Amino acid sequence: MTVRRIGALVFACILGAVPVSAQFAAPGGTLPVIANLPGLNGTVWRSDVSVLNVGDSDTNVMFQLFPEIVGGAQAYAPKTAGPFLIRAGQQLTRTNVLQSMFQLVNTKGALRIFSTDGAPLVIGSRTYNAPGGGTFGQDVSSVLVANRGWAPGVEHDSLYRTNLGIFWQYDETVVFDVAIFKADGTQVGAGTVTFPTSGLQQLPLSSFGVDPAIAPLLDGYVVVSCRDSGALWYGYISRVDQSSGDAVFRPVRGFQTDVLGGGSTGG
Repeated sequence: MTVRRIGALVFACILGAVPVSAQFAAPGGTLPVIANLPGLNGTVWRSDVSVLNVGDSDTNVMFQLFPEIVGGAQAYAPKTAGPFLIRAGQQLTRTNVLQSMFQLVNTKGALRIFSTDGAPLVIGSRTYNAPGGGTFGQDVSSVLVANRGWAPGVEHDSLYRTNLGIFWQYDETVVFDVAIFKADGTQVGAGTVTFPTSGLQQLPLSSFGVDPAIAPLLDGYVVVSCRDSGALWYGYISRVDQSSGDAVFRPVRGFQTDVLGGGSTGG
C-alpha cells in the first residue's frame, strides 16, 4: 500500500467517505458535484445541501469547495466557508449552495463537509432542474473508488443524454481512461480525462465518441480507470431526460479490495 493511499484512507475516514457499500454517520463527507448553472434544453441546475448533527453536543462544520476544471485549468480558486455552528440534533441547510455560500454562478464543483471536532454528521444533497413551475431532482452521493470503476444504465440518444463526472482530490497530475460499451459488451467509445490538479470534470458521452445522431447508445455502461491505481477518486454518471430535464445520478463503483489496498497498489 502506498504512503499516499494510507494518508488518503485516513483522511477519507475522517471525512466520512467510508470505503464500503453503505454510508454511515461520520465526521464528514464528500459531494462529488454541486451546480449552479443553466444546462441544455432549457434546464437550470441548482444544488441544495443539508448537514445534520447527530452527535450529543454542538459542533462546527466547514465547507471546502473544489472547482470545476475548464480548458485544463481551475475555473476559480478553491474556497472554504465556515465554521458554522450546528446544535446537537439540529440541521443546517443551504439552498443553491454555490450561490448562497460561495457567491458563484454559472459553474459547478465538488464539496467536502466536515466537523471540526469529529462530531458525526449525516449529509444530504439534491441537484435539481428548476426552470420554473416545478423541479426535477437527483440525489447526489459519494462512493470512493481506486483503480477501476463501473457505472451501468447509460443512454445517449434523442431521448436521454448522459454525462460522466470525475472528482480528483489531489493537487497533482493524473490521467483517467474511459471506455463506453453497449449492453452486449461491444465497445462504442473511448477517451481520456486529464487532471492537471484537483477539481471536477464533467463531460457528455459525446466527448468519448458516442454520437447520438449517427449511432445512438440505447443501453450501455461506462468503465473508468485511473492510471495511478493506488489513488482514491470519485466518479458518477448523470442521465438526463431530454424532454423534462429529469435526471438520475449513479456513482461509479469499484472493488472494495482496491480501495482497501487488496488489489493493485501502483502509484
